[in-house]
Amino acid sequence: MPRKRTKKKIDTETQFLWKLIFDILLIPISLLLMLFGKKKKENLFLPIKDITTFLTEAKFTFAIIVINFFMFFVEFFLPASTLQSLFHYSVDLFILQRLYSFITAGFIHASISHLFANMLGIFIFGRVVERKLGASKTALIFFGALLLSHIFSSLIYLFVLKTNVAGVGASGALMGLVAAAILLSPFYITYELLFPLPIMLVGWLTIYSDIGGILNNIDSTIGYVAHLGGFLSITLIAFLLKKKERKELQKGFLINLGSLAVAVLYLFTRTGA
Repeated sequence: MPRKRTKKKIDTETQFLWKLIFDILLIPISLLLMLFGKKKKENLFLPIKDITTFLTEAKFTFAIIVINFFMFFVEFFLPASTLQSLFHYSVDLFILQRLYSFITAGFIHASISHLFANMLGIFIFGRVVERKLGASKTALIFFGALLLSHIFSSLIYLFVLKTNVAGVGASGALMGLVAAAILLSPFYITYELLFPLPIMLVGWLTIYSDIGGILNNIDSTIGYVAHLGGFLSITLIAFLLKKKERKELQKGFLINLGSLAVAVLYLFTRTGA
């Protein structure tokens, strides 16, 4: 009976760093052994292989990033009218011929900094989700959050703020990945802020920034409402996942809620003191 092929698990950032450090430290030994014909020269390139694997092993996440960079390049060659037709406007929610904008807007970015910020977030949080759920369900969360974030923001802008705004960028989809990541792997260690921090903390800092942006209108060019819609979208997307995966999300929610309560209590007692 043929042996079932097992799929290689995506490494954590910590596993990658240790592997990279180990392979770099082995280079002098490999060079010495090569002089005696005991090692192949390919061993010298293991650190490069480590980096390449780290960047590409989460297949869907890597593909989305490549597509976004490609689309940003294409933007420079599109007529202004064509480019603007790819934006998502709030009123598109009620125009059948404009429903494509719910997807196309997610692959258009206003600036290189906008693009890099979103792609870094997708890389960090997308890898966490893909490590837990695989490529197809990460795609479900990405596109589901992208769609629901646009619906949420369109309803808020049209019926609460009484305005029609244009939105671009993958931020809503990113926030769906943020929500999924902090619920599925709250204690996963990320080095996104250069220091090792639980991804739960990084996610809540992101949410806090968005809520602050909405309340204080810090930067009207940033779609804070769409961000919040993307974050909340996981509550609906969860119903499309398996029962076991929904339980993991529920468990993660309780961990996040408990950790947040402890943090608030600690800050309150510190302030009171």
